[in-house]
Amino acid sequence: MKNKIFFTIFMFIWLTLIILNFIVKSEAFSEQENRYLAQMPSFSVEKLLDGEFQTEMDNYINDHFIFRNIWIKIKSGTERLLR
Repeated sequence: MKNKIFFTIFMFIWLTLIILNFIVKSEAFSEQENRYLAQMPSFSVEKLLDGEFQTEMDNYINDHFIFRNIWIKIKSGTERLLR
């Protein structure tokens, strides 16, 4: 019974994050990192077959993950504490 509850909560959180990733507007520039973020890749069969599309999509998802700036602040803070 505990496994079913844990699984249900986990799936709810996971699906909520996925839906929020699609709803939240993508930014073009990160002031925190002072760089341009990856843009949504254009699809073509050639890019799909040679793996370029997957690489570009991976970069886009990494740059536009929900609460990304919060995760960066947490990572930076823990790195400062560990020094």
